[in-house]
Amino acid sequence: MQTSQAKGTQSSVHKQSTPTAKLLEMDRKFNVPVDQLFAAFATSESLKKWWWPEGIYTDQVDLEFREGGRYFINMKGYEQGSGGMTGHFEEIVTNQRIVMTDQFADTDGNAISPEEAKMPGQWPEMAYITFEFEALDNNTSRFKLSQEGIPNEFQKDCIQGWSESFDKLEKYLSDRRH
Repeated sequence: MQTSQAKGTQSSVHKQSTPTAKLLEMDRKFNVPVDQLFAAFATSESLKKWWWPEGIYTDQVDLEFREGGRYFINMKGYEQGSGGMTGHFEEIVTNQRIVMTDQFADTDGNAISPEEAKMPGQWPEMAYITFEFEALDNNTSRFKLSQEGIPNEFQKDCIQGWSESFDKLEKYLSDRRH
């Protein structure tokens, strides 16, 4: 496993993202073929195993993994209760790329504003997450995460949260291989 993290200097590019937020970018390498890495993003069952950082778990995933399909990923474990994220898939290219919108959600999967989610800072109503996958060889792959709309003051926390989620993803993939 290898992780590199870089806060980009470019601004968000989608019109609904926060224009002053830097693009959050992370790279992660995994010792699995790219098709296995990509598959971990494609089913409700797999996302339940690894999505969200340590101390938080996913109790509900509604997933239509297709372009235009919607998703809702609920979480439990924060002191203030639960909530999650919802959106739709703008682009899916098997083993290459996933582009999805990202909005805060209530426990029923309805999109809510950042204010309703009690999020401090200047968050967009809708953000964007892109995962780009690459086969490095037959048994090694990597992906790059790009997330738009994260307020600059929360980027460090988001990097930590994604890193913990990707640690869980690595364990999930390793357990499946053995």
